[in-house]
Parts: sequence; C-alpha cells; structure tokens
Amino acid sequence: MGIRKQSDGGYEVRLTFTDNFGRRQEKRKRNITTLTLARKWEHDVIAKIEDGEFEVFSSNMTLNAALEKWLNQYSKKVKPSTYRKAKQFIDKHVLSPEWFDQVKISSITSPMLQGFINYISSINVNYRKNMSPFKQVMKMAVAFKLIKENPFDLVVYPKAKPAPVFINRVDFYNKEQLETFLNMAFTLYANDKFQIYTLFRVLAFTGMRRGEALALTWNDIMFETNEIKIDKALSTDENGKIILSTPKSKAGYRTVKVDTTTLSILKKLQAVQAESLLKHGLSSSGYVFTTDDLQTHASITKPRKWAETIVKRAGLPRIKVHGFRHTYATLAVQAGMNVKQLQYQLGHEDVQTTLSVYASVTQDMKDSTAEIFTSLVNF
Repeated sequence: MGIRKQSDGGYEVRLTFTDNFGRRQEKRKRNITTLTLARKWEHDVIAKIEDGEFEVFSSNMTLNAALEKWLNQYSKKVKPSTYRKAKQFIDKHVLSPEWFDQVKISSITSPMLQGFINYISSINVNYRKNMSPFKQVMKMAVAFKLIKENPFDLVVYPKAKPAPVFINRVDFYNKEQLETFLNMAFTLYANDKFQIYTLFRVLAFTGMRRGEALALTWNDIMFETNEIKIDKALSTDENGKIILSTPKSKAGYRTVKVDTTTLSILKKLQAVQAESLLKHGLSSSGYVFTTDDLQTHASITKPRKWAETIVKRAGLPRIKVHGFRHTYATLAVQAGMNVKQLQYQLGHEDVQTTLSVYASVTQDMKDSTAEIFTSLVNF
C-alpha cells in the first residue's frame, strides 16, 4: 500500500480499503511520471475513499439503502435546507410502506414505477424534480450492472397537479404597491419596532434573500461607500433548526450597492438599537436585525408574519417574503438595469436565472416596447 518507484523511473500507487459491505477493494495506478503527481493521485483517491465514492452497490440492496448512500453524498454538495427537502420527499412518498419501503432495487419494475408516478403526479406539483434522487439511484444501478435497464426509461410522465391559484396573492409588487406597503410598515412600526420597517426596506431595495438580510452584522454595512457585504446567511439544517450558514452559492458572496435613503434608514436603526442597549445595560451582539433580547439574530420565520400584518392593514394582495426579491428584480429591469448588473446584485450563479426575470416583464414594459424601438429607429 502506498507509493512505489518502478524500475523504469515512474511511480506506482496502490491503495486498499474495505467497502461498505466489508469487502476488500484496491485502487492502483502505474507509470505516474513524477513523485509529486503520484502523491497528488494518492491524496485524491484517499479523499474519494473517505467520501464513499468507491462503495459498491449490491444486487440485494434495498432502495432504502441505496437512497441513504446517495443522500449521504448529496448532503456534502448542497445546503442543509436543500438536503432536508429532498429527504423529506423521499421518506414521505418514495419509501412509504405503500410503495418502495424495503423493496430491492432489482425488483423495481416499470409497471410499479408507473403506478407510483401516476399517484405522485396527482398530489405533487414538482414531482418530476423531487424524484431526481430516485432516478439517479436507478441510473447508477444500471451503471453497476445490477439491472439491465432503467425502469424510468419506460414510463410516461403525466401532467403534474396544477399549482394552486391564489386569487389574492401576487409574486411581486409594482412601484405603487411597494410604496403603499413600506408606508404602512413605517406607520405600524416606526415608533417601537423600527427594525421591521428597515428589514422590508432593505429586502425591497437590495434584492437580498431573506436569510442574507437576517444574517447581517453592522460590520457588513459600509456607510462610507454605500455598500453592504454579503458573506453569510441564516438557513435551516436537515432537522429544521435555524443555523448561520454560507450564501447559497459562490455567486452569493458579493458586495451590493445601496441607495442613500436605505443607508440613512439603517443608520437610524443603529442609533435606535444603541439606545435600547444602553437602556438595558447590554453590549451589542453586532446583529443588524435582532430578537427582543437584542442579543440574537431575528428568527427566519418572523418576517412572513410581519408581512401578513402589513399587507392586511394596507389592503394589498398577499406576497411571500421572497416576493420582495422578485419585486426588486422586476423594478430594476423596468429602470434599465442590464442583466449582468442584476445577476451580480442578486447573487445568481447562473445567468439563465436572471434572464428569467427579463422574460417575465410587466405589462407597463410590454406596452412601451414599440415606443422604445421607435425612439431609436425613428424613420
């Protein structure tokens, strides 16, 4: 085991390990040109062994065991909240006693799958996306030659259950609705809960995700340069517990520009918070948005309740907290922000996600399309 120099001057690396079925396995590579490359190959393979990449599927393996292995790898690549959603779907639907609990992979047939797909499509809007782990496991079973063909290749996917239509709910607000919402938030909370008004102002005028805003500290607010640094976020782990985590993706690490009015509102919140800390003889925790004890960050579930109260008093259609991010994006497009600027501001990893905002232009933008063109080509 380890690195050995060959007679021709090259290097051979041999690594042995025991897989999850207690069987001895070996990884070997010959004719590596340099010792540095040999050590790198050894290091990379050891890391893969520790991650379970070389663990072998068994023909007697149940879908439960296979999905557990897949989810273990998946949990290392995604946020805990994403992992939790995937596992919840699998546990509740795929591995239910009525369907595939303790069923061997080799026993799963296309007719069985078709029955499940017909059922799940009738109750789950995003069933095709949610079944991805199940499909990946069966694909690997084919690759390991445990089954001859993937039963997913022979099924028909029915149209999913229609998404619920909410008569009194919108995905984003227009300019007038946003102004009405923020005015009501100010009216309700300016005197004793100024941070609630400030939070919705920040969400609507920066496009931050809720978790990113709630994780902010005063050190992240750069008043001198009109910027806010985003390098963390509140999220939930696989057990639903609120944790301080990293942004959603690499693109989530960013420094966003902020208008002077929003910064002045943040500065006022800082003064209000400092006065409360002094009154209660407390030291600052550094968090911008806190609970009533002024020491811990505000709960990730609170903004939804605050928004519902404001909406009801303002007589506005309901909106999700994430809708303020969509509001920012839509109004930014209306104002002429280009796609690369918006992609950076929102922290989108994939520009296609940003382009989808441009695809859902507002009616005002549609109405002005002809005028925009003829203002340039005016002959």
